[in-house]
Amino acid sequence: MNHSSFKKSVSYASAILCIAACFTDLVLIYIFGNQIPGFNHLTSTLSSLGISTSPVAGEVTVWSVILGIIFIFFAFEFRVAFQKLGKETVVASWLIIFYGLGEDIASGVFRADSINGKLTTLAYLHDVLGGIGVASLLILPIFMQKIFTKFSYPLFNRFSRIAWLIGIISIILFSFRLEYFSGTFLYTYSGLWQRIFLVDYYIYFVVIAFMIMKEADPIRSKIR
Repeated sequence: MNHSSFKKSVSYASAILCIAACFTDLVLIYIFGNQIPGFNHLTSTLSSLGISTSPVAGEVTVWSVILGIIFIFFAFEFRVAFQKLGKETVVASWLIIFYGLGEDIASGVFRADSINGKLTTLAYLHDVLGGIGVASLLILPIFMQKIFTKFSYPLFNRFSRIAWLIGIISIILFSFRLEYFSGTFLYTYSGLWQRIFLVDYYIYFVVIAFMIMKEADPIRSKIR
């Protein structure tokens, strides 16, 4: 196997890992939630899975770190696969890296604990770093549209706009989780809005992964 084929094989493997990680995360969220008494997938936020009093806090932390590492690996290989399309691929890959670091690794390590109704210092770090990760993911489709233009990739370009729109709507709905809105429908179902956001972008990641697989197919590379 020459150097070029090896690089393509690594990119291909990163795409497979990303797809597996997205589906595994959704399954584990369901399994972890069912281990917590009173946990409701429609009303409970994902952060509550990893708080110190959670019976699965350790498992959530370990998985969050693994998931973040997979997304970071995926981001680097995305850049390798599509760097020929322009410098925006570097920006897009960094956005995915920030998501993996912030919303997965940092949010998993820094637990969203509160004492007497007040967030701890680590919980603030959880919110801030996780927020940076979410913001990075939210704007990812904007840069993707610059990489995969409506002329060269019309279907994916339109899909990026749809993913971004769903992400914006769901994150706005999720912002109503603030105590000020307590008792309202939007506040009550904050867990649902968060999961819509997550599924939206996981579908987006899976589509990107299939594009990488098509670009870096090691079998096609050997034929060439």
